[in-house]
Amino acid sequence: MLRNKPKTKTFEFLTLFTMVIGTVMGAGIYMKNNELLQQTQNPIIAISLWVLVGFVCVISVRVFIEISSSTKHFGNGTIGNWAKLFINRKVASFFAIFYLVMYVPSTQAFFVGTFIMYFFQALGIVISPATQLSIYLAAGIAILTGFSLLQIYKPKYNKILQVFGTIFKFIPLVIALVAGFILIDKTGDSSAMWNGGAGGSHWSTTSISKTAFIGGFGAILFSFDGYIYIANAQKDATHKDVVPKALFFGMIFVSIFYALMAVSLFLGSPDGSIQQLFEKMLSGGSPSKATADAARIISNVILIVICGLNINVFTYIGSVGVQADTEMGLLYAGKNQAKATPKKASWAQTLMVIIIYAIMILMGFFIPIATSGWDGINTVITPEMIAKSNDIWYSPLTLMGEFASAISALSFILISAIVFAAVRNRKTNKVKVDKVKYFVPLAIFSSVAMCIFTFFGIFTFVFPNAFLLEGKPWIETGGMVFTTMLVFSIVMGIGSYFIQEKLLFKNKSSKEIAKV
Repeated sequence: MLRNKPKTKTFEFLTLFTMVIGTVMGAGIYMKNNELLQQTQNPIIAISLWVLVGFVCVISVRVFIEISSSTKHFGNGTIGNWAKLFINRKVASFFAIFYLVMYVPSTQAFFVGTFIMYFFQALGIVISPATQLSIYLAAGIAILTGFSLLQIYKPKYNKILQVFGTIFKFIPLVIALVAGFILIDKTGDSSAMWNGGAGGSHWSTTSISKTAFIGGFGAILFSFDGYIYIANAQKDATHKDVVPKALFFGMIFVSIFYALMAVSLFLGSPDGSIQQLFEKMLSGGSPSKATADAARIISNVILIVICGLNINVFTYIGSVGVQADTEMGLLYAGKNQAKATPKKASWAQTLMVIIIYAIMILMGFFIPIATSGWDGINTVITPEMIAKSNDIWYSPLTLMGEFASAISALSFILISAIVFAAVRNRKTNKVKVDKVKYFVPLAIFSSVAMCIFTFFGIFTFVFPNAFLLEGKPWIETGGMVFTTMLVFSIVMGIGSYFIQEKLLFKNKSSKEIAKV
């Protein structure tokens, strides 16, 4: 047995290391690198921000090793449950409401929207905005319902799909990483590092805009926002001592890989996106129409699959989170508060996602965005517009994408609050934890950095470059609409919280509420 112990520890280390990659490395790099480039307007600065945020997230993993040890022997590793332990039940309930009403719906709605958008791009034909709207609503609701049914009635296949997804989504990334360095074009217009812009957007490696260093944090945080849940892996680990090493080195790998991917995409892709890199790679640079069409279809099908896998992941995360937080007394679930079934939890979360999704889609089609030439439902789409750029397909999802990025950034405020409470716990010893070396300085540094990133991330969406740099009236930019939606969502979250508090206190059978 002693002879086999090193082998089992090595296997567990590799298992956890792989889990980090599968959990954190999601759709962010697939979808947000181009958004980051447009916001920073400088590929070099965009790469620097990837490195900076990755560094802070690596430090944060060390911090959450200690925080997650609080639920190693009982409870669940959710933001709500950690908030209940380190802060109090009322704050924890608000955090649980935030994830139910804002975080999961905004993120999952974005994946559903892009799933359909990539389908339109794969077709490559003119589809009127009115027809698009009908398809977005009908197909979007059908997709969300389908994945929920899979989660409820066939959870085994849901998990198989997750395993497949971890493997599948990494393969195109490796291919893109290599292809980007091979397809460098210093003289032509097919490399974002030197072409000065594409698709109506402009950037440069030789000039720095006033907002260069504050733009893009929302997009990057969207790519890293699942990292804290990996710290909860120590709960089921056989060799507890390998967990910190596996998670720490796993996050280092992810951070370095993200930075290298950004470099590769800016060198090989015309606009810094994986989609354009795939099309360039598959078409051979000077394609015939048939080759270009095949490249477009293949690249978009890959992205459709990636979006589908992420819809599946968030269906699981959302339903499990709702069930866990309900059982801990953080969400109201009727008189039988202690027993929240997976079925009820899944449908509750799906209903919230459908509501947010429908609202964002309707806004996207009925609110013109002058900065991107989108006239809403009245936009006239021509074959020439489709041939020139894919931006016309993304235009109705612009608000949805910005909203998802900002909510992801906002979620880091919640994370920072828990970290500050954990620092205070070092003095009060209110919660029993496995203490991590250098926890206090690492926690203070990472949480302050996260708060700064969050502020900059939201600031970029409230005051876009069109207002700050181009002098356009704020009311004519997406900033006003985004701010309105953000305020509406916060008010909705706070309103839901107070309604729930009344319902919880009416339910006197809940032991947790009786202690408050």
